[in-house]
This record gives sequence, C-alpha cells and structure tokens, in this order.
Amino acid sequence: MMSLPSTVRKDYVSWFVTDLKNELRKRNARLVGKKATPVQRSIVAVCLLVWGCQGQNNNFQSTNQWLGTFFKSNNSLCLFRGTDVSSAAINNYRQTNKQNKQNKRPTDCYTEKQEVGQCVKLSECMDSNEIDLENMDVYRGLSCHYLKICCPTSRLITTGTVTPPPLPPKRPGCGWSNPGGYAFRDSSNTHAEFGEFPWMVALMREVSQNQGWDPKDYLGGGTLIHHSVVMTVAHKLKAINYDPSLMKCRLGEWDTQNTNEIYPHQDRNVNKILVHEQFSSKTSANDVALLITTSPFDLTDPHVGIACLSFNEPKMDANCFSMGWGKDFNNNDKYAVWLKKVPLPIVDHGTCEYALQGSRLGSNFRLHNSLICAGGTKNFDTCTGDGGSSLACRTSSAGAPPRYSVYGMVAFGVECGTVLPAAYVNVATMIQWITNKFADEKLDVPFFA
Repeated sequence: MMSLPSTVRKDYVSWFVTDLKNELRKRNARLVGKKATPVQRSIVAVCLLVWGCQGQNNNFQSTNQWLGTFFKSNNSLCLFRGTDVSSAAINNYRQTNKQNKQNKRPTDCYTEKQEVGQCVKLSECMDSNEIDLENMDVYRGLSCHYLKICCPTSRLITTGTVTPPPLPPKRPGCGWSNPGGYAFRDSSNTHAEFGEFPWMVALMREVSQNQGWDPKDYLGGGTLIHHSVVMTVAHKLKAINYDPSLMKCRLGEWDTQNTNEIYPHQDRNVNKILVHEQFSSKTSANDVALLITTSPFDLTDPHVGIACLSFNEPKMDANCFSMGWGKDFNNNDKYAVWLKKVPLPIVDHGTCEYALQGSRLGSNFRLHNSLICAGGTKNFDTCTGDGGSSLACRTSSAGAPPRYSVYGMVAFGVECGTVLPAAYVNVATMIQWITNKFADEKLDVPFFA
C-alpha cells in the first residue's frame, strides 16, 4: 500500500475506499461537464480530494466533507471520464500549478513526514539515494510536479555540480523494461511509464538543434537495436525524401513538452539510411529501414536500452503492446504528449486479411507475408504518427522482471480505434536482411539477439 501523510487516520481507509466507489457508482457526478467514472485503483483512491473542478455539484459535497478532515486542498485530483488516477495526477498538477501562480504561492511542498521542502529533481536532493526509488509513490506527485520529489529544505543541493544518486546495476542483454526508470512510477493504462520501453526512439526532422518538440516535426517511431542503429519502417522516411541529413533520432524521450525528467533524452543525427531493396509502398511489403547514427547512443542511464528482436512470430495469446506519440483518437486527435502504451491482441493472418477485405481496401486486398496483425479492440489502437513504433510482447514470466521482444512495427491501419486490426511489419521475416546489413556495415555482433 502506498504511504499516507501522517494526518490520515488509517482506520478510515478501507471504509472510505468502499464508500467512495459506491458513491461514484450510484451518482454520476458532473465534473467539468463530464461524468466521473468509478475509481479504478482503490489503493490510490484514499488520496483523493475532489476540489477545484468546474461545475462540481452537490453529489460530491459529502465526499468533500469526508476527505476535508484528512487532506489539504493542494493534495487533490479531478477525475474525468476515461481517466484513471495516475493520469489525473498529471492533470491535477497543471491545475494546481496554475492556481499556485495566481495566488503567488511559493514552490513549497510537504514531505511525507510533513517537513517543509521544495520540489526538485531527484539529483538535486542530498542523500536522495535513501529514497526507495523503485517504489516512489503517487503522493509525492500530488504535491510536486510528477517528475520531481519534495526535498526537505535542509537537504537541498544549492551549489556545486549535481551528482545523480547511485543506481542499481543494469541487467545484461537486450529487451529489459525499466518502468519508472528508478525515478518516476505511474500505473496508467493510457500511457507508458518513464523508462518502460527503453528502446523507443522518436524520429524527428532535423530543423534545429533546440530541445523542443513540435508535432509537425515528428516523423514516427523507431526501435534501437544497436548503439548506433535504429530500426523503423521505410515508408515513414519518404517525408524527408530518404535524406539522412534531414532527420535525427531521439532516445529516452517521454514527456514531449517537458525537460525535467531526471535523465535526459539524447539526440543523434543520421549518417546513413538503409532501405530494404524489395520494399513496396503499394503493398507495404518489406517495409523496413535501418538508420545508422553519426555517433552511438550512451546507454548508461537506466531509462534507455537496446531491444530484443524476435526470430519467430508471436503466439496468439501473447501479451503485447505498442507505443508512440502519434494522434490520440480519444483526445480529439491531438498528438500525444506522454508516450502512449497500447495493449494489443495478436490476430492471425487469415482473420486479419478477411477483416481488412471488408474495409475500404476491398475484396481484392492481400496481406503480404511480411506483415502480421494486431488490435481489433475498440478504442485500443495505434494511430496516425505511430508508424515505425514497435509491437513488443512480453517474454518473461509473470512475477519476473519485465522483458520484451519486438515482434513487429506499426505499418498501417484503415481507421483508428475501431474493431479492425492493423498491420505490423513481421520482424521475424526481416532478421536475415538486418543481419546481412550489420555485416555489410561492419557492425558488432547483433545486440538484439
């Protein structure tokens, strides 16, 4: 169970969670003109105080009174339709931060021990290695920006070079997921945790050297398979006319509108683009390309790493996800700010081809054998801008440290978020080509095996 502030009477916890969930189920409380859904994570629900939500009505008055005894008004969440608690924490920070500025409040916070502190990066707090980095709870995120901690003023590092806290050793090999990156944990169903998919690369136009992010400069996704090699789909590179000087690769990104992550992203220019010789833009056959960067990525930080590539097709019951910063069809088709995480079932080749023949592709459509399919669950799908992002399936057993292999890359879909599955490049059919290119470029023995 997450840590609670000392002002909370813990004997009320189980009563409150049950009562709040029942209250939400019985009464469709209106919050900013939308219906609140039942709290999806009861452990976190005890730290909710619904306040500052426009249009709040009497349905929540009693809830406010229950919680008002235990919590300060700056430890609150506004829950919106389709939003779980951890997503609400991020939304709440923005609202609270805006109100703090209006009230000219200092950037102070309170630690779990009710000490006055400041919201800083983990590396800016003395003895921060004493903090349980792998189990940092959501409560700190409610007081501070979700990528910072509340550091007691007596432990603030104000001068000299800031040295990040020592880290557990990285596991050898490829494909290891590191949810939270030893810095921030978030259990949302809609976006990935910081460091959850360390191999995820954003492909961007090389229009400037600044650290900013503009959706119009985002080309698509890629997968790091070597210190100096990014795998992606060939069709995404048409936007830059296959000119390597017009693009760059960004590793370690998570929040595109924020540079406060404890570990920074890394940008690398592209020296060479290798496109599959049998790539067909008409049929999406052999839709694969390798990007050779001008210099290798530094893989020291815990939120970045190399992907494993699967030599086999995924099983039908595989636990798979895709990701990216493409359009979010559940958010007015805006490009995602935080890295999305999309759970996807595998669909067999014949079923997928038949389903797509019933779409605007027509009855003559044939699904090339270099493609596999996933999805087909309403409201769970990749979308425009996600092309090239990996389809990763878990290979480690339940309870073991999470490890994944990449089985596919987002190729195309007919519509976003419908019951139609989408097509993904079948990575297993590309392994030999990739291995040959590694040999041609005199690269090290493949890291992705």
